[in-house]
Amino acid sequence: MRKLVGLFAGAAILVAACGGTSPTTAPSSAPTTAPTTAPSTEASPAGSEQPSGGGSEQPSGSTGGVDLFNTTYKPETPTGTGGTIIIGDWQEATQFNPYYLSQVTEANVASLVWHSLLTITSDFRYRPQLAAEPIPTTENGGVKVPGDNGDAMTVTWKLRDGLKWSDGQPLTCDDFKYAWEWVLDKNNTGVVTAGWEDISKFDCPSDTDMVWHFSKVYEGYLTLAVAPLPRHYLKDIPIADQVKGKGFSVNDIAKMPVPGPFKFESVTPQSEIRLVRNDNYKAFGTDKPANLDSVVFKWYGDPDAMIAGFRAGEIDLAFDLQDSDIPKVQDLGDQVAAIPALLYEFLRPNWSPNTDYDQSIKNGGCSRNPAVQDRGPGCPASDPAIRQAIAYAIDKNEINTRLLGGNAQVANTNISPAAWFYADQQPASFDPEQAKKILADGGWTDTNNDGFVEKDGTTAKIELCTTTRQVRQDTLALISSWLKAVGIDSVINPVASSDIFADYNEATLDTPCALSTSNFDVAEHAFSSSIDPLGNYFSYHSSQFHPTGANDARVSDPDLDKALDDVKNNVDFNKIKDAMATFQKIYVEKTVEIPLYYRKNVELAGPRLGNYFANGTQVGSTWNGEDWYAKQ
Repeated sequence: MRKLVGLFAGAAILVAACGGTSPTTAPSSAPTTAPTTAPSTEASPAGSEQPSGGGSEQPSGSTGGVDLFNTTYKPETPTGTGGTIIIGDWQEATQFNPYYLSQVTEANVASLVWHSLLTITSDFRYRPQLAAEPIPTTENGGVKVPGDNGDAMTVTWKLRDGLKWSDGQPLTCDDFKYAWEWVLDKNNTGVVTAGWEDISKFDCPSDTDMVWHFSKVYEGYLTLAVAPLPRHYLKDIPIADQVKGKGFSVNDIAKMPVPGPFKFESVTPQSEIRLVRNDNYKAFGTDKPANLDSVVFKWYGDPDAMIAGFRAGEIDLAFDLQDSDIPKVQDLGDQVAAIPALLYEFLRPNWSPNTDYDQSIKNGGCSRNPAVQDRGPGCPASDPAIRQAIAYAIDKNEINTRLLGGNAQVANTNISPAAWFYADQQPASFDPEQAKKILADGGWTDTNNDGFVEKDGTTAKIELCTTTRQVRQDTLALISSWLKAVGIDSVINPVASSDIFADYNEATLDTPCALSTSNFDVAEHAFSSSIDPLGNYFSYHSSQFHPTGANDARVSDPDLDKALDDVKNNVDFNKIKDAMATFQKIYVEKTVEIPLYYRKNVELAGPRLGNYFANGTQVGSTWNGEDWYAKQ
């Protein structure tokens, strides 16, 4: 499962303080966000496959002809309104605060209820939701670098007229200002603060005018505002209580005013979520509410049960399948959508040494699983020799061939080849002898003659965490055998997604494999990489450790920080692309992670659903739910 932070995983992941370099002033003609390259020239409905490909060079000081905003998306005219669409997923959505989302299934729910200033279309363009056109750039004067009255950057937004919350109250600039105050409140924990903390002043000249005064240039302003929050409803709930779930809990969420096309009706844990049309919502471009009466999310125990449910007509959509599932559903023909996604499967080593244990901030150091505690006092994955040896010990091609039917593309880095800032890297090849040499050079030797190496009283024994997905368990079984062959012992621990992806406020130091409290050694899961290069800042910059960031593996490297600072504090396309090339080079050379393969978004869409357009970005394929309709 992908981990997200907020609706825009890379800009809010998703699911994160500042560093080093001084801001760079952009030429007045350059937009202050990196362009995205669409995977195809037209948005793709169910059953189509979008090719991946690299972006083009962007000349400094101009957009270079790259179109960020003019999407080709054109929904059909509905044949009727009303009706219900049922969505299946094999992992349950349990988090309803848009700033704390940790799974794609939660983002799919959020995209229907928590609208933002913009969304990301199926052809990778930015499209307004609550914002009015034009979207602010330096070209149209909505972004000024340097800004007004001493600002490093000033961004001016215009909201659409007549916006309302689902309870009928006006939705205004002040609700976005409340979200800014909420994120930065001293009682808030586990929320991404980067970007928000760079806004030195937040002005609301009117209900529909919004001005952000930045003390630093911030590349990711477009997707900074994850969602407005209703001040009129939340102001009487202490933020310390909101952080613990008050207002957003299973029992409270049906009362929550929301800005999207649907609102919560009921949540039945381990069974379903029911959303009903928000009649106070007006869609961008039509000023009409959603076509459907309701949307239901139905939870299945595993992907095979969900596929069976789709075949039996229980659900209209089936989400969160992957490459390994394609042979199971290929007979369904054009009901299958398999599109390249900004998604990669990988091994995530925990860089934390055992000295990182800190109960006051819920940081576990590394795995607290009793099954690995006989290894001694250290955290093996914190040693770069262990991380590098793991990379050389794994045969990625064998994983693809044996478990994925050769359907996947082996990954060399964490950046999707569809991203304009992708820079291919030479990966660590499958070379067990090199892995053994790296361990020996790093001081890891088999002093006990038991087949496993040791160093400073710690045996190289690691916990391999993952979800209960069978293909992941099979992958780790292969990896465990390869690690054993080079002298690294391992324990495979498949856990519920609610454990491994538990958000910081929910997880404890002993939640099994919890990424957010660093209770793991190496975890296999997937990340949805951002369409904006800034998304990498939140997951890899050393300033982004919890409780104020999403760098759950506690990656810390000054060269990596420098490259990411050059991205965050810049608006020059060439410099950003160069910085991201440097980042990717360091990512591979220092084994920040071990990417395995790029994944496809595989979804099933039945014939009843109109205007379904598969979306490989972080907002997911519910991004245009207001346009969905039930075919007669």
